[in-house]
Amino acid sequence: MSTPSQEVGTPIPANTAHAISVTLPTWKATVGYEEGHDWVVQKMNLGYPRFFIHSIVQDLAKRIETKYGRQGERCMVFPLYKVAKRCREFIKEKSEDKTAARRVLKLTTPAPVSDADLSSIIECTIACVIFPLADFAIAKQYWQHSGEGISSRMAEYVVKELFEKEGKDPSRVHSRHKQELQAQQIQRKSPSISATIRSNSLSQNEGVDLEFNSFIEQKYGRVLDLKFAKHAKIALRRRISGNAGHASDLKNNSDTEPLKKRGEHISEDDVYLYPTGMASIFNAHQALLNIFEPAKKSVCYGFPYVDTLNILRKFGPGCIFYGHGDDESLDELEEGLLTGEIDIMGLFCECPSNPLLKTPNLPRIRELADKYGFAVVVDETVGNFLNISVFPYADVVVSSLTKIFSGDSNVMGGSLILNSSLPLYEKLKEYFTSNYEDNYWAEDALYLERNSRDFETRSMKVNKTSLAVVDLFNKSPLISHVFYPSLSESKKYYDAIKTSSGGYGGLISILFGEPSDAITFFDAINLHKGPSLGTNFTLACPYTILAHYTELEEVAEWGVDKNLIRISIGLEDEEELLETLKKSLEGCGKV
Repeated sequence: MSTPSQEVGTPIPANTAHAISVTLPTWKATVGYEEGHDWVVQKMNLGYPRFFIHSIVQDLAKRIETKYGRQGERCMVFPLYKVAKRCREFIKEKSEDKTAARRVLKLTTPAPVSDADLSSIIECTIACVIFPLADFAIAKQYWQHSGEGISSRMAEYVVKELFEKEGKDPSRVHSRHKQELQAQQIQRKSPSISATIRSNSLSQNEGVDLEFNSFIEQKYGRVLDLKFAKHAKIALRRRISGNAGHASDLKNNSDTEPLKKRGEHISEDDVYLYPTGMASIFNAHQALLNIFEPAKKSVCYGFPYVDTLNILRKFGPGCIFYGHGDDESLDELEEGLLTGEIDIMGLFCECPSNPLLKTPNLPRIRELADKYGFAVVVDETVGNFLNISVFPYADVVVSSLTKIFSGDSNVMGGSLILNSSLPLYEKLKEYFTSNYEDNYWAEDALYLERNSRDFETRSMKVNKTSLAVVDLFNKSPLISHVFYPSLSESKKYYDAIKTSSGGYGGLISILFGEPSDAITFFDAINLHKGPSLGTNFTLACPYTILAHYTELEEVAEWGVDKNLIRISIGLEDEEELLETLKKSLEGCGKV
């Protein structure tokens, strides 16, 4: 197992310009990041992209401010005009100054002028919200919550096309793309994306056809030919629709039998790609706000990832929060629906939840939705659609493709799937047909397509290793609680939706009996340490400190302890990983 960097601010993976995670190697460094201490923040030029605006994106924003802004103005850059307008309205709504000038500027890069240009040039439009400096914190909230900000790769391309080409040496400007094209001349000999499109799940014979392609890509770099971006997106939608349609793989259960047919086929036309997983959730919520007239509150069932709750609270009429996500919560919800005290447009939940790994009772939630006419939106990121089949119970299934679907921690992405078997489908489909605009950046799609080809193999290995790690933690006298779907009181609900070949996933949370041991263990552990999950390498973080530092007392009410450590299991050799974890436990001095 390679030695992970323990230097503050190092990208994870190392030497990766568009890395998704960043090294926060100690408990103190994580607190320092949350408190904005210079000794941490000044060493970082990237972080998790929704929370820490990438240095390339910051550079683009500064160039736009210099060229188009007025003194004291800032800007936030988005890939769609309507997204920028939404941000502007959010700023206006939340700002104390309702009269300040806030405007949206559209900029478009040059289109290709020859066939040769198609490999490296693509016409794209960005939309910049320009606002007073005092509004920046509010604009940053929109960036974080919605997940709709411009990606660092798109920003890099726009900087080159709109700023660096003007009056610059053409040979220098095109140097990066010349290198890419040299690799592409070799890659074009093997139509890897086309081969992937022909089948969602490659058989062994098809794998032989792609063996040479894999060698070429590993030797000469990723597919960076922009003209293949549309094909990559088709491949992604087909791969997602094929893997998500696992309802027929549910274990034989009389309670689930009537619902099986709801997931036997998912059309790729009902799969929508977004720049982030949070953008998928945000747009699912936007859809419900539009198809329910008047818009109603939503339910957030179970303690979710932080920005899911922020979306439901800050956009639209608000939400009702059942943070425990247990049967008693459903009893309370059902009573409110029955008496008319509660009238909702949708219920949002995670399956299982992050970080407590609780599984909702989806069959019962579906029964309530059918009876009272609300939508069910399920985020299956943590479980992943190879392990569990939530589709029969959900009107909308959302997922962060940034996580295990990609694995490489170098590209963001999200998906949203509509269930054509449920009553709200027609209204939802009409909304997305009229309102969806593809703003997933071409290069990001190319990277994600390549990364996700071995999704199934990686998922199976992670499932197996995770069980061994859970067993290690469960036997340790130092650890007071292990959070994992197979150990939870809600295991019966997970097992009811578990696919025939599925496992319990790669996310584990732990609590130590002594809080000081949590800090000792985390500081000593020789693993990658930073935000995100589902990476091909094991990744740890003091989750509550990282995600809820300003609300530690509030989240404790929902069972999220401030000393909780979350570990996402990767592809390391199982025995080596177990030995690394054992050494860290021994460092606490109580084994």
